[in-house]
Amino acid sequence: MKWKETVPADPYVVRVKRPISAAEIGYIVHLYQPLLRALPVALYQTLYHQSTPANFMSVQSSHYGLMVTMGMPLPTIIKARHQLEAIGLLEVYKSANEEERLLEYELQPPYAPHAFFQDDTLGIMLLNRVGKEYYRKLRRHFSPSDEHRIPADRARLRVTKAFDEVFQHVSPSELIVGVGTETAEFLHQTEKESPLDTFVEQEPAGRKYQKTELDYEFLAAVLPKMVKKENLFTSAVRTELASLAFLYNIDSEIMGRFLLEPAVIEYDEINIDALRRLIKDWYRREQGRAPQILSRDEESLRPAEKVAQETAQVELSERESHALRLSSLSPFQLMEQYQKGGKIAPADQKIVEELLANYQLPPGVVNVLLEYVMITHNGQLPKELIYKIAGHWKRSNITTVQEAQQQARQMHLERKQASNGRSTRKSAGEKAATKRNQVRKDNVPEHIREQLERQKQEVSTPVGSETADDPVEYERKKQRIAEMLKAMEQAKDQGKEEK
Repeated sequence: MKWKETVPADPYVVRVKRPISAAEIGYIVHLYQPLLRALPVALYQTLYHQSTPANFMSVQSSHYGLMVTMGMPLPTIIKARHQLEAIGLLEVYKSANEEERLLEYELQPPYAPHAFFQDDTLGIMLLNRVGKEYYRKLRRHFSPSDEHRIPADRARLRVTKAFDEVFQHVSPSELIVGVGTETAEFLHQTEKESPLDTFVEQEPAGRKYQKTELDYEFLAAVLPKMVKKENLFTSAVRTELASLAFLYNIDSEIMGRFLLEPAVIEYDEINIDALRRLIKDWYRREQGRAPQILSRDEESLRPAEKVAQETAQVELSERESHALRLSSLSPFQLMEQYQKGGKIAPADQKIVEELLANYQLPPGVVNVLLEYVMITHNGQLPKELIYKIAGHWKRSNITTVQEAQQQARQMHLERKQASNGRSTRKSAGEKAATKRNQVRKDNVPEHIREQLERQKQEVSTPVGSETADDPVEYERKKQRIAEMLKAMEQAKDQGKEEK
């Protein structure tokens, strides 16, 4: 539905599939918001709080009121609504008559964390959005600590009290309401006056795939004849196959090849887990990376922007991989790798111990510090410099590898700029010295320059000429030239003094 098909005057009502707990709102904030951004989540919560706690259905409102409440134009709200629909948090129904068009917004509960991370599409989207480090942090946030886990093999004894162990003096006649009695009439009347909606626990509505179409007649035709195909492609199986086809961008022909694998179809049923593993391994072999999912707005970027974005993604992945490596190694393991397995010097061991014990820096931060100093100082570890940087990072509250890497890059940039500044000052000094040493011909009087040229020509007269045959005359001319050069230098010095 395009936004122009909905106008501010169109009314809507909100229904809730079942009561949504505060914990589930937290799931939406932590897991869905990185995928959708803040506005669709704000729209979800706005619609939810418009429903009444009595029957979880709102009164009829107009879209203009929704615009006023959210402070957003209608096209922006409709775009956010489409994102909620696509990810499975909202179902929209339209009913129209001659007077008006009524929209029904039915809010769907979110996936629980275990179901969210098991879903290939949502898990990959979240990984692409937040990166490996924050993805791991989210998993830990929703994962109970080991000390609170109950071992699966521990024996359990049910000790729940029965009803008659707690309550007494209940006879069978008190539990039965006779037909036509005053009590029966009272209960019937109250049920008629105040009917209550019944909420049935159901699985959250799955995502729909409109443009990812598989030819199920073709898939059935390629399967062996001994496979019973009547109930093979159920609604749930089709949803899973469409999800895999969308996520890994495969068509019906490729999907048919995977269905022919022996481990995929067992006892006339498709083993979705086995199929998923096969497709995932194939994709990684072919593409060398995990699949990426973009919204259609991101896909519509110009080619140059897309290339730049993909390049940045590759660089980010390499940086994240290096950060993960520094986070997983101890400082001593890092030193051993740089020394190709050789023994660590006692002085270097003491430096590492000081950083961990006295400066109380996390191991990953220590790894970044040691690596930066070794790279910039030809493999050496100057103790004074290391302690100076460690103190600065401790005061700056550097606790993660990413923060430490940012600090190291900043220090490297400042050091490079300082080195370029010294080179510039040195070049300027050399130019000034050269300029001072040059003899400017403009300071030499014209008559002295002409006489000097004549003397040079006389001295350079070839041997055999009249002047060259007289050694005494030759020496006399050399003496005159030397006097002229001396006079010229004195004239230049006098000119400088006058200035």
